[in-house]
Amino acid sequence: MKLTSLNRFKASALHLALSAAIGTAVVVLMLSVWYPQHYFAAMGGTTLILLLIGVDVVLGPLITLIVFDPKKKSLKFDLAVIAALQLGALVYGCSVMFDARPAYNVFAVDRFEVIAANAIDEASREKAAPEFRSSPLTGPKVVAVRQPDDPKRLSDIVISATNGGADIANMPDLYVPYEQFRRDAAKAAKPLPDLVKRQPQNAAAIRAFVAASGRAEESMGYLPMRARNMDMAVVVDTKSGEIIGILPANPW
Repeated sequence: MKLTSLNRFKASALHLALSAAIGTAVVVLMLSVWYPQHYFAAMGGTTLILLLIGVDVVLGPLITLIVFDPKKKSLKFDLAVIAALQLGALVYGCSVMFDARPAYNVFAVDRFEVIAANAIDEASREKAAPEFRSSPLTGPKVVAVRQPDDPKRLSDIVISATNGGADIANMPDLYVPYEQFRRDAAKAAKPLPDLVKRQPQNAAAIRAFVAASGRAEESMGYLPMRARNMDMAVVVDTKSGEIIGILPANPW
């Protein structure tokens, strides 16, 4: 297709279709790999995606609509500049989403904490076990965190967390496999029926979750899951501590 055969409206529509296809592919990648299940909402992905789409899918075709003129000698250069700017915005937006992706869902005492890749304490990462020195690339890994053996370090972490700094869940050198603490999670879990009483507006979703699980409601409990944008509830088996799923309901 030659540029001279297009008018500004056709060119903009073609640009919009191409941008939408690329944007859709990027969103699918993010939802299926970096932000699976309910983590997208929990980590505030909606805001970032809207910003990314607004710049990449809307702004590019709009500029094409304004500048496109098949009689212009500089048309190819103008379109190349638009494409370069659009690609740069897309790469930047993807890098932000990648850096802010949920890396770990950390069980700590009586709750879960979703830790973004860019929120991990770097000094702690250097001392971590090999499996925790690099952030997962395919969605958050469920782990548990143990208290440090050194009382002074524990005190320093408490002070840091109190002042808005890194908390114990941000320290990968203290991570251990969730299997080691899942019995503790089972003991700390609150009965799932209590969540229905706390959040009656979510009763239908909770009952649908129970039905889909094929388990008795009495055999399941929940623990709060703190995240950057929205706190949710992690549902566990009250005997084994096995994680059954996540409910997008306020756990408090």
